[in-house]
Amino acid sequence: MSQEYEPAKSEFVSSYFEQFLEKEFDESDISEMFHENTKYTEQDLELGESAALFTTDPSMEYAQAKLKPDYRGKEKIELPEPGELDVRFDELIMNRRSKRNQVGEGISLQELSTLLQYSCGVTGRRSIESDDSDPFSEVEKPFRAYASGGALYPSEIYFAVVNGGENLDPGLYYYVPEDHALRVLHNPDDDEAFADAVDNVFASGGGVFDPKSCAFTFFITGSFWRSKAKYGPRGYRFILQETGHLGQNVLLTAEAMDLAAVPLASFYDDRVNNLLGIDGVNEAVTYTIPVGRTHTHSGDTHE
Repeated sequence: MSQEYEPAKSEFVSSYFEQFLEKEFDESDISEMFHENTKYTEQDLELGESAALFTTDPSMEYAQAKLKPDYRGKEKIELPEPGELDVRFDELIMNRRSKRNQVGEGISLQELSTLLQYSCGVTGRRSIESDDSDPFSEVEKPFRAYASGGALYPSEIYFAVVNGGENLDPGLYYYVPEDHALRVLHNPDDDEAFADAVDNVFASGGGVFDPKSCAFTFFITGSFWRSKAKYGPRGYRFILQETGHLGQNVLLTAEAMDLAAVPLASFYDDRVNNLLGIDGVNEAVTYTIPVGRTHTHSGDTHE
């Protein structure tokens, strides 16, 4: 936590709408500064040595492919084979809605496996191309269910289970897509206290959404230098785009499974980072999605 920054403060304005009406660049507006400083120019594209290195040097791709999953010392839970989904895509798109009225019931480990596989799991692998004498030829590069700039996958996937289900206890978990497995980061001694801790990271009032009514909350983070090492400041934009791709997959897969899901932006960043045990600088939260049920469940239908 020693690397945490104090957030930059914009000048107070009585109305952001009034500021917008001025239609001029404002150096005190953090979002405008970010946008201006992450624009590509002809010079950036011509001198993209870092990006070229990732493309032309097989050792870079080798190193990326051989990165070991985080939290290797933590308890590992192998996920069961995901179930099949049988939903027409056009109906899925038409029916997707943010569903806030969740009933405080958990989902099973089997259902979680299905949700994770189709939203953010590994969907293909490719051997790194090289001649037969090159040791890199034995390395496979995994590809996931969502688009990622340079296939670097800087998004990390955590989730906090507040209402346990079959074979899935309350606690904090990390998803390892390459193994389709979980790492157990925290087994709470007091489930209610843990649910309160998760609830505390959100600013939403109970009238908007009750975080303790879901089965679990996805916490998606960005490991920023995994993208910025190749793309520079522009890599931050790519991480935000990737988070959107991943989040939409979660929402659509949940809809296909008759589960409820709602994106929540009203979280306290530092509280989430502390809950996950990340530094908030090299890795920080970017997106949260509570997932649960809107009606009482009488058995798994996606096994």
